[in-house]
Amino acid sequence: MLLFLVASGTSAYFVASRNANEAYDRSLLNLAIALGNQVHARNGRPELELDQQGQQILVTDKFDHIYFAVYGPKGRLLGGSDGLFPAETPQLDMFSDGHYYFDKIVDGRNVRGVIQLLNREGHELTVLVGETLAKRESQVGSILLGILLPEALLLAATIIMILLAVNAGLRPLDTLRVQLSRRSPSDLSPVGAAQLPIELQPLATEVDRLLGRLDVALGAQRHFVSDAAHQLRTPIAALQAQVESIIQARNDPQLAPVLVAVRRLAHLVNQLLSLARAEPGGVLMAPVELRSLIEQNADAWVQLAIEHDVDLGFELQTATMEGSATLLRELIGNLVENAILYTPAGGQVTLRCASHDDGAATLAVEDNGPGIPAELRDRVFERFFRQEGLGGEGCGLGLAIVRQIANQHGATIRIAESESGGALLEVFFSRLAPCQGVAGGDSRSVSDSGQSPR
Repeated sequence: MLLFLVASGTSAYFVASRNANEAYDRSLLNLAIALGNQVHARNGRPELELDQQGQQILVTDKFDHIYFAVYGPKGRLLGGSDGLFPAETPQLDMFSDGHYYFDKIVDGRNVRGVIQLLNREGHELTVLVGETLAKRESQVGSILLGILLPEALLLAATIIMILLAVNAGLRPLDTLRVQLSRRSPSDLSPVGAAQLPIELQPLATEVDRLLGRLDVALGAQRHFVSDAAHQLRTPIAALQAQVESIIQARNDPQLAPVLVAVRRLAHLVNQLLSLARAEPGGVLMAPVELRSLIEQNADAWVQLAIEHDVDLGFELQTATMEGSATLLRELIGNLVENAILYTPAGGQVTLRCASHDDGAATLAVEDNGPGIPAELRDRVFERFFRQEGLGGEGCGLGLAIVRQIANQHGATIRIAESESGGALLEVFFSRLAPCQGVAGGDSRSVSDSGQSPR
């Protein structure tokens, strides 16, 4: 439409210029003929009978400056101003019906003029009349404005109508986009093509089919890992019991590495089972009170801390959120166990949870161990990645499970350095339910060996 407007304006300009030139050229020609009629013969010589007042009236114009010149035989100037002829003298064959139009610059201004050849009382006359182009340009501008203004308004109105129509037509698609963007990774329910306009129904149908295939694939993967882990737990537990029984009966130190390997294998299977639970899909969310959840499972973590001679403490506040209690227990347990395993004997680990005024909650685990270098803080969440030189009993899946569960709960994880130089891992939950009970109550549980309130 813009190209059409430019083409229309260009053609209108040429048409308007031609029409304006034709009209004002005829006016110049009439003026030249009228001047020629003012020439009469006196004593056998042609004379221009136009007094000073008449000449003044002739050249007076509100918009343009008018020039004229009348030449008699042998090029004698009978009246007007000399020097009006064009730079290139026209030939006789260029004259149409005795006149010839030309363009010239006079006194620094563009002038349109006409040359009229006349015969008055037996004398050959050459009459020149010219004028500047102000009226012509004004006329062309008025014609262009009259043509282009309605077209420009029509263009603007059309663009507005197209924008409104396109926005209205795409609004269902934007609604579908918003609906999909708000879904959690575990929500693979159909979009529902029947509720959409007919143009979007094929797209929605294909999206539903894709979600269905994805649900089947994720379910098969999740079930395979879960079933495999379940099937492995029983023989591994039996093998561990047998090795422990043989060691106890024979007191053979050569079997100690075997027992360590079996325990690591059992830990790996348990981690794989936790990872399968943390995969998206099939997780029901309900209000979970973090403080109660931690207190219910603290005994196992305290026992682990006793075995590794680590001082485990709790600083808990009431904070209720929407989530899966099973997955959150796995998240907290992996953070605590990871901190205990990598903290040297005699070290300290502190587990905190707190609520905030905006309804958010924070879960933090802090230790005074070797810490996590800044360049490795992104890689530690990769599966089976282990920091070299630290030893430990881990298999490199703990923090990967933590990140997977955090993603399912819309939480973010930050790794920093604790005040004692160890590691500080904080999980920020933003999607929370209203807190129950008294917020801000501080609870410190009995710890490993009863050495302190920790």
